[in-house]
Amino acid sequence: MFPTSSVFAVVALAAFMSLGAFVFPHVGHAQECIWDCDLGSDINDFPWGNSPQSQLDIAYCIDPSCVVTKFSPLLGSLPSGTTAVAQELVASSCSVPNTVDVKISGNVVAMLRDGTGSLIAGSAAQGTLLITIKCVTVSVVGGSSMLSRVVVPKELRTNVFKADSNITILKPVVGTPASLSHPVGWTGCPANNKGILSQNCAFPLGIVEFNNNHAIEDALPQAGFFATGEVFHAVESNRFVGIRDCKGTANGQPSTIACSNGEILTGGNSLALVDLPGNWSGANSHTFNPKSGSNPYDIDISDLPPGVSILPDTVLASANGGNPIRPTGCNEIPSQNVERCSFIARNLNVVCKTGDHVNILVTGQLEDGRKFGSTDQTLTCSNK
Repeated sequence: MFPTSSVFAVVALAAFMSLGAFVFPHVGHAQECIWDCDLGSDINDFPWGNSPQSQLDIAYCIDPSCVVTKFSPLLGSLPSGTTAVAQELVASSCSVPNTVDVKISGNVVAMLRDGTGSLIAGSAAQGTLLITIKCVTVSVVGGSSMLSRVVVPKELRTNVFKADSNITILKPVVGTPASLSHPVGWTGCPANNKGILSQNCAFPLGIVEFNNNHAIEDALPQAGFFATGEVFHAVESNRFVGIRDCKGTANGQPSTIACSNGEILTGGNSLALVDLPGNWSGANSHTFNPKSGSNPYDIDISDLPPGVSILPDTVLASANGGNPIRPTGCNEIPSQNVERCSFIARNLNVVCKTGDHVNILVTGQLEDGRKFGSTDQTLTCSNK
């Protein structure tokens, strides 16, 4: 629906102390999450992208759901924690009242994407993301906090995105997952004689300068939740947060950032992830048998708003970063405040030894449009 030239990032923002009383009255202290605590992802788990199709296009996942759904079928299982992106509000870099800077940073999994939009498996690599949007306006609309950054003609690109905003592709090191240990095809980046990335390689992220409003309207039109000229938009009420940006050349300066001539930078609908506790009802002191059949997984729905339920047809489960499977069925049990979904354990294809931790991830969508993620932190393997 939208071109891959843009990044549409989902962000759940951590509180900035001095703003608590004005915008986020329920925030009690610094670093407490607001809205939801996970960055989430595109509603369809699409990787983000930030390059015109005519240039090197980088696609990357910042959350496990995206990795499992879009990357694992090409790469196989990846360890939990391969993606972990944090976010925070920081002090404003400009003197305009009611503004903040928004910083997004953490670990990602990145791949190259060809001119047709297809992922190139041989390019897969670990990476880090750092994006800071400067001078974001804070307001309250209908009781819901809203954050927005609009560009104006002749505004310096480094006054919109901090100059060090980038995605860095990491060279393989000891401990790099096997499927991410031989990234090739990263044009402009240092590589050995086999074409494998030999040094970390950073691509600057941001926006270009626009000479007039007409140029802004062409590149950043009104689209979806975005107003004309907006490069960042976030609304508490529907958990929508988005970024529109482009990238520069490998190890280049912000001045190399370019957007295709006439290309429309438009994001898609991405939503913050609601964290719901979960419980794999295993036998033998809460264990997972990788050889067993159907087993119930209970999703705690006690904190959901009245009338908001899980959409059973959207539920998927994966284990240890493997490919997702659908449940054999889901049923809400109001007396226990859970949605109970059953999964065939052996279909999760877990390889484990007795006592190993097993990471079960259950994802899906709520009736109000938000996505949820659920994990059982106490589950161990019982391979007998």
